[in-house]
Amino acid sequence: MTPSPQVSIFGETVSADGAPAISKFPAFPVSWYLFGSISELAAGPKSRDLFGQRLVAFRTTSGRLAVLDARCSHLGTDLGCGRVVGEQLQCPYHNWEYDVGGRCTRIPAGAEIPAFARQRSYPFAERHGQLYVFNGRQALFPLPFYAGVDPAELICSDPYEAIVDCPWFMIGANAFDAQHFNASHDRHMLGEPAVDCPGPFSRRASARFAVKGSSLQDRLTRLLAGDEVSLSVTDYCGNMMLVTATFRRTRSYGLIVTMPLPEGRVLVRVMAMKRRSTSAIGRALLDRASVAIRHKFITRFLSSDAMRLVGVRYNPSRMIAADGALVEYFQWLVAVSERCASALSAGKTPNGAES
Repeated sequence: MTPSPQVSIFGETVSADGAPAISKFPAFPVSWYLFGSISELAAGPKSRDLFGQRLVAFRTTSGRLAVLDARCSHLGTDLGCGRVVGEQLQCPYHNWEYDVGGRCTRIPAGAEIPAFARQRSYPFAERHGQLYVFNGRQALFPLPFYAGVDPAELICSDPYEAIVDCPWFMIGANAFDAQHFNASHDRHMLGEPAVDCPGPFSRRASARFAVKGSSLQDRLTRLLAGDEVSLSVTDYCGNMMLVTATFRRTRSYGLIVTMPLPEGRVLVRVMAMKRRSTSAIGRALLDRASVAIRHKFITRFLSSDAMRLVGVRYNPSRMIAADGALVEYFQWLVAVSERCASALSAGKTPNGAES
């Protein structure tokens, strides 16, 4: 096979020869991760395992949000079992208190606060009632969203979760694997797919398809939306995919966020979005039902991929000429992962702003 020997990343051309070794992929990509629903914090702090760390999120009495390392700097107690006291998070073991920046502000047993008494804080963002966390001391790029769309214009479903038995980087690669569409989705590709990098941290695949399936879902899709769809998938660092499906009569949005798990598995969360109705009646009666239907369609559409990905294991020596697009995706993913890790180590953001 002869895949492209070069990949563009951060506006530069990087050499990339052949499928990368599996050791080149990080255990956890540098990116945004979905922590969970903001509403969970109404009952107090919530701790969760993300990207190999135990994190705690909490909202102070005045409404400020924070995400910190969950293991207390004293003896490692889980701060998610503690409580919020005014603007502080209090450890349940010895009542040490931390502010939203992770600084210890009070130790009841003594007036002197040791230098080690500090929790690492993480960048976070709130959107559609969900809390997202960046796995670095600084966010290298803003929480992604659809180009030209204000988040307030869309209504979002609750996340659907599934665990897939495959490496995390195979989820994003699926969007760039044109071979699988006819096998998985009863879609006939109209013309060649286009692949580009709209920003320094993203890679996009776009293609147009005819909806050919005979299933009830495909028949309803043709009736309600149209018999052709333009599909665009923008991948951010391998773990966050923004999907736009444009039919003749409607447009749907989907968000896929992944989380690597032990033993080569991955947690996949899927949310569907649609534009809010302009009328009060539409907002009250139709929006929730409409986004729920879209969510059902998207999750059923993706379930065929999840089934086929079970047990998939990456082997660079088994790539063939038809896998050229996949190899180029893997090359890009390794390059962006290495550059992000290097930027975090150096304490600076790479040149170029994400579009």
